Amino acid sequence: MTYMYIEQMINNNEIFCSVVMPVHNGERFLRQAIESVLNQTFTNFEFLIIENCSTDSSVEIIKTYNDERIRLIIETDCGQVQAYNRGFREAKGLYIFIVDHDDVSNSERFIEQLKYSVINRIDICGSYFNLIDQNGEKIGHIEMPINHTDIVDELLYKNSAIFNSSICVKKNVFEKLGDFDALYYPSADYDFYLKGIVKFVYGNVPQYLYSWRQHPQQISNIFVKDCTRKTISISLKNKKYFPNKMRLTYTGLVYYYNDKLLTSLYYFFIALFSDKITQKLLRYFFIALILGIPLKIFRKFNLVNSKIFLFTKGKIDFFLK
Repeated sequence: MTYMYIEQMINNNEIFCSVVMPVHNGERFLRQAIESVLNQTFTNFEFLIIENCSTDSSVEIIKTYNDERIRLIIETDCGQVQAYNRGFREAKGLYIFIVDHDDVSNSERFIEQLKYSVINRIDICGSYFNLIDQNGEKIGHIEMPINHTDIVDELLYKNSAIFNSSICVKKNVFEKLGDFDALYYPSADYDFYLKGIVKFVYGNVPQYLYSWRQHPQQISNIFVKDCTRKTISISLKNKKYFPNKMRLTYTGLVYYYNDKLLTSLYYFFIALFSDKITQKLLRYFFIALILGIPLKIFRKFNLVNSKIFLFTKGKIDFFLK
């Protein structure tokens, strides 16, 4: 499709979209988030606000807006993942935009992501984004990998290739992959995107179309350790689907275990040596090191051929010189 034809389709309201915004105790920044959606230059969308067990004035704030595009949905199964999934199931649009209740979307975000997705036949599309403080002042910015190949490599290395709150995704992606898995909260989105690598095309618009607010109450700050642990679990669970990319996954584990020296070193060497025999010997070596077992005893009980062991040791020694 040509750019002009796509613009004509959009201008003629031939593409209907859905916006999903989960809300939990979001009163402080909620108005800015809602108004950044209502003020989009692209207007042919429904706005699903999923109210999720708030105890503040969030519901009252939402009800002050008299816009026919807004549909308030009360989700009583508390949890961010549950709220997302309810929104995805209720959505009627061809494309779904995600917005978080404390962030801000650029007024051109929807139209730019929509054009980029349709022209490039992208199924899951994010963008560059700004970092803002509690007062809405810009304090930084993040550039993301743009094309599918680079995004896949980055996803396997660490979970920062697609920023979940900035995405525009085809509705049929959820129909084929299913919901976010609550077992992997707060990294359920990472699990979802890894599952989709072999089936869908990913992309990021090289424009700053979203502003991610930094404040002490945001989930990424409260659950830092949980995010890291779940991300590692997800990487290892999905590694079997990407045998040719395992070095990237292990390199990512070096990054995530940077506060644990032995574990980080273990994954560093596993990433360095890709053959299975060497990796097996490295596992023996690190287990022996951690448990304080003499290597000659460990080799004997595990029937490790000493010549193979010495050959592997020579490879490591050569690298460390």
